[in-house]
Amino acid sequence: MLVAPSPASSQYFRQRESNIDPKIFHIDDKTFLGVKLDPALKLKDGTGREFTLKEMLETPLILVFSYYRCDGSCSAVNSALKALLEEPGRMAMGQGFRVLTLSFDEHDDAVTLGKFATDLDLPEEWKEKWTLALFADPGDIKRVTGRVGFKFFWSAPDMTFFHPNVLIFLSPDGRVARYLNAMSNDRQDLDMAILEARKSQFEPHEIVDYVASLCFSYSFKDGRYVYNIPLFVGAGSLLLGILLLVGSLVIFKKKKVTTREEA
Repeated sequence: MLVAPSPASSQYFRQRESNIDPKIFHIDDKTFLGVKLDPALKLKDGTGREFTLKEMLETPLILVFSYYRCDGSCSAVNSALKALLEEPGRMAMGQGFRVLTLSFDEHDDAVTLGKFATDLDLPEEWKEKWTLALFADPGDIKRVTGRVGFKFFWSAPDMTFFHPNVLIFLSPDGRVARYLNAMSNDRQDLDMAILEARKSQFEPHEIVDYVASLCFSYSFKDGRYVYNIPLFVGAGSLLLGILLLVGSLVIFKKKKVTTREEA
């Protein structure tokens, strides 16, 4: 009797089932790609200065939804992005793109933003191109996050928000061009997403980068950019066809010359 667990004790030691819906961490890319955010959306930085989303959209924008009281994934996501941008890439930080970290927590303020910024410790030369901000009107939070498929909820027992860890790439007209998992992509994926967000708006000296980007396509299955196999197959088929045509013309010409000589 002492050894055998009672039904009550078995129930006590049973591991509780999770109430977290795994779907919350997934954004259906195909549903939300191309969705446009309101350029007139009002935001404010750590000094209280208000500005609009449009002011950030002169170039492609990497949007990172976070909350500043977070001591876990939000810090990791922003730090991981910082580390990727420190790696050699096709474009340096701020060169043709900007970054916006935006809090979805209505309780965040200038103090929590300031502490988060201090911990992130951005290089001084990046601070004009990487902005940490709040919604000027907290009432816009659910509307904007829902617009791009970013779902989140507060878990009171855990005292934390559960949410996707994703980088959202916006084109200069404010449309969602690509989603990337913040923790499982490399610098090449980042560069490809930025180039894709530019919507073919390239400077003459960037043509090489644009041509290189055509060699890759985004794989929804893998969640990253992979070699564009159909392009290579098509190019190979075209090249083979040209070689066969040229070869046929050369053979035909030789036979014609031989026939003339025999005649």
